[in-house]
Amino acid sequence: MTTTSEPAYGVMAGTAGDDVMTVHELIWVAGQQRPKCGDGDPAARVEEWFRRVNCPYCLDDEQAPAV
Repeated sequence: MTTTSEPAYGVMAGTAGDDVMTVHELIWVAGQQRPKCGDGDPAARVEEWFRRVNCPYCLDDEQAPAV
C-alpha cells in the first residue's frame, strides 16, 4: 500500500512589521521570508503564523501599492 502525505497547511503565512492584523502569504526572497505582495519595509521583522492569509494582494497575486 502506498500513501502520500501532504502538509496540513501548504502556504506559509505571517505578518510583517507592526501590522499584526494583515496576514500575508510568505515567500523566500534572498534567504528571507517576505510577503508575496511586496508589502512592508524590507528591514521589517517577519513573523510566521498559523493563520489564514487575509491580505487581498497576496490572495489575488498582485503587488501591493507603494505608499
